[in-house]
Amino acid sequence: MDLLTVFLLGAVFLFTFTIVELLYLFWAESKFAEKRTVKKRLLYISAGGKHGQEKLTLYRDRALKDAGFFERLVFKLPRIPSLDRMLLKAKIPLNATTFIVGSIALGGIGLLLGLRYFTQTLPALGLGVLLLALPYFLLKIAEKTYYAKFQEQLPEALDLLARAVRSGYALTAGLEVIAEEMAEPIKSEFAAVVDEVNLGLTLKEALYNLCERVPGMDMRFFTIAVLVQKETGGNIAEILDNISRLIRERVQFARQVKALTAEGRYSAGILIALPILMFIYVYFVNYDYISSLWQHEAGLYMMYGAVILQITGAYFIKKIVSIEI
Repeated sequence: MDLLTVFLLGAVFLFTFTIVELLYLFWAESKFAEKRTVKKRLLYISAGGKHGQEKLTLYRDRALKDAGFFERLVFKLPRIPSLDRMLLKAKIPLNATTFIVGSIALGGIGLLLGLRYFTQTLPALGLGVLLLALPYFLLKIAEKTYYAKFQEQLPEALDLLARAVRSGYALTAGLEVIAEEMAEPIKSEFAAVVDEVNLGLTLKEALYNLCERVPGMDMRFFTIAVLVQKETGGNIAEILDNISRLIRERVQFARQVKALTAEGRYSAGILIALPILMFIYVYFVNYDYISSLWQHEAGLYMMYGAVILQITGAYFIKKIVSIEI
């Protein structure tokens, strides 16, 4: 057995271990409802912001005393909050360390398979980098979808909070109404705020953690308005109504902009993908013809120039079709 095969088998083992862990965690969550609730709270604590971490860490340690060995091991691994938040939004019950190990293993599988079956090193490196970045790319898509859905729900949640305040509820009780009545994903985010307040964090710390989990101008507007109202007083229900109306107008304008720039965005995607797909096609159909690109010095310069022009063109097209709202 050669060294390449040994590395390939090791990468396959790491990737398989990650998949098995993921399936086990999904099975454990589906079987025990109480464990699923506690684990979701632990994940939000781990992936939350930097405010009030001492109190949240104490709660996590107490909750882990009743957890199994495997769960304690998973939550004790080093964590990257930003990546943990992305995994939480994608509903993947893994932490950042396990996800990175699985991604590296998948990239290693692609690289080793490329070295075994491709005649050149460059395509093997390309395959390895592609598979390495694929899980993160899928996470970014899931995160973007999560933010879009949260943005659509936010005006309705603020209207509900305003009605609750007018009915005599305290602000924290109104946040709990949102956590009980609204659908995902805004339900879990405001439930995390209520949990953090119940664990001893101030409302300011809990809202700051919410802004870190769901960054955006609208959430900052809401947080600043609530904190200023608590300091100076005023009609919080009217403030919430105004913020809700502003968010609805911004969402409507964003949809109009998206419709008007659709042609440019699709054209950009086609123009960027076409040279890459043609290169891959010719590589497999007529290798002798395209191999002259890296067998001659002029061909290498052409390839480097093509990559630079592709990146430059993609950047300028994105600047043209992207409009700050």
